[in-house]
Amino acid sequence: MKKWIIIMICLISLIIISTTTLYIHLIPSIKEYGKMEVERFNQLIISHCYFTDDSQYDDLVIIERDDEQNIQLIDFDMVKVNQLATSIVMDIEDTYSSIEEGNYQAIDKPYYQRRMKEVSQNGIISKVSIASLLHLPFFQPIMPTIPIRYKHLSSVSSSVVKKIENYGVNHVMVELSIEVTMNLTMTYPFFEQYHSHTIKIPVLLEIFQGQVPLVYTQ
Repeated sequence: MKKWIIIMICLISLIIISTTTLYIHLIPSIKEYGKMEVERFNQLIISHCYFTDDSQYDDLVIIERDDEQNIQLIDFDMVKVNQLATSIVMDIEDTYSSIEEGNYQAIDKPYYQRRMKEVSQNGIISKVSIASLLHLPFFQPIMPTIPIRYKHLSSVSSSVVKKIENYGVNHVMVELSIEVTMNLTMTYPFFEQYHSHTIKIPVLLEIFQGQVPLVYTQ
């Protein structure tokens, strides 16, 4: 009897040690997969974030010309630009807040809203198959999966990126983008991982006749 007990203890210990060793070996791959899934999730939210009506894009660029219509000054209406950046950040924060609190409600049945509601209910952004991590797709139906769970929103911030340069002959290209940075903590089995992800949102790209003033080229 004692012999069988010893054998069972040894067998269980071997299984635990082997499983732990395998999991530790897979952690770098799990982190890489988790980073990819978090970025996909953030991109999904960014793609559906609130953009104000088209009128907010009117007259974002301010151009002053001399009597000969040469460009003297190129600037942006930073009040409107900052309002737009704030609206985007607030919408993302509201979405993450409702997911974190578990009360996100899908209005209809598009994929985005169904996806947000699922994450809101179980907190799981994705599941990675151990078979995929081991490059054994044949065993995927029978091998367990590892959940990647959203824990909480650390912060959302934005910055305005402006670009002014000559474009072709006697033309100026003006580009305006908003970079949104999302910092999140994700929970994996037995460890947590902090992710920082920045996404650039193009807001404006216009071409005007004239040359870039020297002040912008120095």
